[in-house]
This record gives sequence, structure tokens and C-alpha cells, in this order.
Amino acid sequence: MHIRLSVLAAAAGLILCSSAAFAQDRPWYVGLTQDFARESNPLELPPSSGEPSDDISTTTLRGGLNLPFGRQRAYADAVLIYERYKEFSERNNSGYVIGAGLDWETAERLSGNVKFNANQQQTPFIIGGIAPVTVSNTERSEDLNARVRLGLITALGFDASLGTRQVSFSEPEFASQEYKQDIATLGISYRTSGILSLGAGFRGARTRFGSAAPGQTEPDQSDRQDFYIAADWVPTGASTVTARLYFGKIEYKLATAADFEGVTGSLVWAWQPTGQLNLRTALSRDSGLDSGYLRLDESATVSATDFSQLTNRLTLGADYLITGKVTLTGGLGYEKRDFVNGFNGATGNDDTRTVFLGARWAATRTLAVGCNASRASRSASGFGSSAYDNDRFGCFGQIALD
Repeated sequence: MHIRLSVLAAAAGLILCSSAAFAQDRPWYVGLTQDFARESNPLELPPSSGEPSDDISTTTLRGGLNLPFGRQRAYADAVLIYERYKEFSERNNSGYVIGAGLDWETAERLSGNVKFNANQQQTPFIIGGIAPVTVSNTERSEDLNARVRLGLITALGFDASLGTRQVSFSEPEFASQEYKQDIATLGISYRTSGILSLGAGFRGARTRFGSAAPGQTEPDQSDRQDFYIAADWVPTGASTVTARLYFGKIEYKLATAADFEGVTGSLVWAWQPTGQLNLRTALSRDSGLDSGYLRLDESATVSATDFSQLTNRLTLGADYLITGKVTLTGGLGYEKRDFVNGFNGATGNDDTRTVFLGARWAATRTLAVGCNASRASRSASGFGSSAYDNDRFGCFGQIALD
């Protein structure tokens, strides 16, 4: 997970803004955002390295379509990012976040969806266990999923899904971390009442890495099998709780020291105690390979550069509407990761703490401005990671037509 709170995360939040437009049945939206920020340690270097600062300019163009027809709905969202550094021009890069899908249902009991997501972003500059790159390293990922549900209006339902994802990097230092993963799930759910739904099922995943790791003669492969239980609870109209627990194991063909067997899962609580305040708490525990794809928050971006054996993460977020035009946002985060070298058994861990505070003023329906500040601090020991501190302060202007 890239803890620098990069502008890509903010850009994904712009996609979230589109949902408000869709809620008002507008078929399209476009927007342009310009952000200027200063970071104290954009390269995420260890404290002993001097931590050079830089000024960063980010231009973001977003747009999307929402096309309902009959019982179906097709949609597409795109965010294009143009990021430029004042001092470290070799880190200049362009990125995108693209999402498209189709929701469908029949007049009987069948429903489902097809979703496609694609991301291109700059990876963290120094990732423990891998040699630092000297130029901008680009991470690309594509994720395609199809889901079918039987039991549209009945209490008992059956779900099946198939998915595939692919991850690649522009720099050869990361070649052994490139992979293709195929995923399948089969589950059953039961709606006990209007406020509680329970579920259980099986999930399997096979991951094939594209290149051999250093010192190896062939690419590795891993298999994951899980039995899961799930619950969706709406205790009040202002509160929702979503829980998932997975009991399973991950086994590697070559890097067997990184095998894992145990419990993973996630817990999300969204609470709106008043019309002005929204609170969100998310707790997750998963393998590093999969934790970057846990979209527990609508504004979260995919990151494929978590190479830990296990990642435990807690995030707290809040939005407070001071007036009809001014909104305050804030958040806290804590992440603990455990690392294992799958070939020689070396171990390590790190702890990362983040804090974020921002304000946004919607001057008119089409124009908004705001500022935000954040800090990330990581401590690390052993194999797999390195310590760093980074402070960021930036302001932005946004024009939106929807």
C-alpha cells in the first residue's frame, strides 16, 4: 500500500463525486482539478538519507457516463492524472483510474454484473527487499470480474463469480513481482430479516508470477483456498456493518517459507449520527498480494506493491458538513505488516501511522477549492521494509460539469 496519500487517492475520490450526479439521473459528468502540493520526503527515503523535499503539480481530468436501459445499467468512469515534480523531473509521470461495468437483472430471479477496472500509477520509490529504481517506476493493473446471483427477491440466494487480474511494472527490478491471478467464488446467502443478511461460501485463487525471482530458474506460483462467512447488518437507518471472515491457506510452489494458514477478513462500520456528520471505520487483515485490492472505502485506489506475507490495517474517517458549502474531512490510519523471504526464511515487519485533515469549499455548483495536510510515519525492522517520514500540504481548485 502506498502510504504517501498520493494524488491518485484524491483522484479516486473524484470518481466518488460522480455518484452524486448519477443519483440525480444525469447521464454524464466532466471535471478538471489542479493541485499544488509540497512534500517533505516524496521519495520516501529513510531518515538518515536527508529526506529531500519537492513541489508537485498534479492536473486531473475526470469524466463518466451512466446509462440505464430497461432493467440494466451501463456505466463508465475515467480519471487521467498528469503529475510533475519541480526538482525530481525524472519522477514525472502520467496515470489513470478507469472503471466500467454493466448491472443486469431478469424479470425472474437472476441478476448480476460485470466490472472492469484499470489503474496506472507511480509506485513507491523505495520498497524494502527490492533494489531502489532510479527512474519513475509505473505500476499497471487490470481487474475483470463477473458475478451471477440466483434469488433476486427471495430470502435465499446463490452467488457465483469469476475474476482475473494482471499486474505489471515498467522497471525490470520488479519483474519477479508481476503476476496474473484467476479467482472463483461460490456462495449462499440468507436474508433473515430486513436488517440482517448472512452468507457463506468458498473462494479459490491461483497466482502465476511472470518472471523468476533472483536466484531462481523458473517463475513461482501460489494457490489460495478459503471458506468464508459473511454478514451485512443494518441496525438502524444511520448505521451499517459489513463483516467477512476467511478461513484458509496460501501455498507457494517455490517460496514455501511464505506459506500462510489462518484467518483473514474485514469489518466495515459506516455511521451517520447526524445529517452533518459521517463516520467510517474499516479493519482488515489479508495477504499483501490481496490487501491492495480490498476496496473497503469508496475512494480507495488499488495498489499492487504490498509484498508482505500479512497486512493488518485500521482506518478511521470522518466528513463534517459545517455549512451547505463547506466540508471538513479527516482520517487516521494504522498499518502493521509482516514480511517473510519465501526462499531463505528471513523475516521483518513495519508499522505505519497516517493522519489526514482537509477542507473543501463548494463556491458554486461548478467551482470548488480546498486544502489538505497529511503525515505518514513508518518504523521498520528486519527484512522487507524501510522507515520513512513524509509530510504533505496542498491546495486545489476544481471545475465540474454534471
